[in-house]
Amino acid sequence: MKDDNELLLHKFIVFCGDHYNPLGVIRSLGEKKIRPVVILVAKEPWLIPLSRYVGKLHQVDNIDDGLQILIDVYGNEKYKPFVYTCSDEIASLLDLHYDLLIDKFFFFHGKQKGTITHYLDKGNISELAVEKGCKVLRYEVLEAGQLPKSLRYPVITKAINSTLYRWKADSFICKDEGELLEAYKVIRSEKVLVQEYIHKKNEYCVDGFSYNGGENVEIPYYTNYLRFSDISYGGYMVIRPEVDKNVYNQIKSILQQIGFTGIFEAEYLIDNNDELFFLEVNFRNSTWSYGYTKGGYNMPYLWAKACIEKQLNLKSIKHRKNIIAMAEAEDFAMAIREKHMSVLSWIKDFITADCHFFSNWKDPKPVFGMLYRFIIKRVRIYLIDRFI
Repeated sequence: MKDDNELLLHKFIVFCGDHYNPLGVIRSLGEKKIRPVVILVAKEPWLIPLSRYVGKLHQVDNIDDGLQILIDVYGNEKYKPFVYTCSDEIASLLDLHYDLLIDKFFFFHGKQKGTITHYLDKGNISELAVEKGCKVLRYEVLEAGQLPKSLRYPVITKAINSTLYRWKADSFICKDEGELLEAYKVIRSEKVLVQEYIHKKNEYCVDGFSYNGGENVEIPYYTNYLRFSDISYGGYMVIRPEVDKNVYNQIKSILQQIGFTGIFEAEYLIDNNDELFFLEVNFRNSTWSYGYTKGGYNMPYLWAKACIEKQLNLKSIKHRKNIIAMAEAEDFAMAIREKHMSVLSWIKDFITADCHFFSNWKDPKPVFGMLYRFIIKRVRIYLIDRFI
């Protein structure tokens, strides 16, 4: 690969919310001596501004204001800036302004305006996955309140589009029609993907990046969870090399069809017979990509290199065999709340993990923001329960 002299002529912009997902992008770039511009959508940020790797910070109240800053301040650079997105909402926003942005920025996009937004719909991406040879659990896309016509119970509900605020709150496991009707009373999505539910043995998740319109796809690792719940992923995981060839070929075919350039993540469910069932593709940076950086595979940096060089030779990258990674706040809450283990056992897991998504001795301040927020939240809950 070429040296970084040409690359560093470009600005790096992280357009994000205040979350440890973009913190991983910022740290990945920072460890390559790149201090990115951050357009932060947050009214009371507690995490991202504390990172030592943040270059210039723009704080806005909503994504539309963030887009305006992106265009007005950075839309006429001599060297096209790289833009990183970490949420479906912002990925869709940029996708819907494709024609305005494509000549001004390197960003995550499909072959034309609206392509990414179309495939953020779980029904649309499931149809494409089946076309590309993936197994998908039977599902129906329904109006909220409708009952499925052909599915067997139990079923799981999912917001049809993950750009909805707190879309995961629309996930319910329902063992019969009565429970599904009860779930509809609190589900906010107008359309819901209702899918046959099977108890998962684990999940099989891959992160990677593609360039040249999806013709080149790099997937160096896959992730399994060491702790997880029935309706969600976990915060304690093992990241391993040597991705299943069928998974690689399926995902590459999907990305070629979409013409996707950018960082992505794809998820499969593993059943008790070790069969893989496709769940979704996220067309933006995933929370766990910083674990790949710890394994020697810095995707935010490599994607930028790919945009410039058009062809990467990655044979010189030395992969670590396995990386044990932990999202401390989520995993602690799950492990202790669901009584998986004692606090002492959890501390042992924390100490022996290779990668933490909050704690970082090179960038120590964000973890104190996490602890401060955790304490304040618990104090507020106590006072409400005690006095109100």
